Amino acid sequence: MDQAKRIVEDAGGLVVGAHGNLDDDAFERSAISSDIAMLDINIRGKMSYPLADVLQGRGVPLIFVTGYDFEQIPEKFASVPRLQKPFDANELVNALADTRAKASRTG
Repeated sequence: MDQAKRIVEDAGGLVVGAHGNLDDDAFERSAISSDIAMLDINIRGKMSYPLADVLQGRGVPLIFVTGYDFEQIPEKFASVPRLQKPFDANELVNALADTRAKASRTG
């Protein structure tokens, strides 16, 4: 996700946290006041779906960034935007902008 951090910052965004694992307090630190959260589906061998549940419960829009086939994502996350790895800078910036705009309209 270091590449994603650089892309976001180069586009004028601010990255408030980058967590490379799902340790015990990841849920407390996670993007509570962020505009958008980006989650890899598999973070060091652990699936991030429980964290996605927490973020959705807090009203934080999120994007799955993954190398997994989209068909492997549980149905309850069907509305979560997805970005297939590898991605380029424009794809990431556009996905973030679209997700933020959609959240602004619905929230």
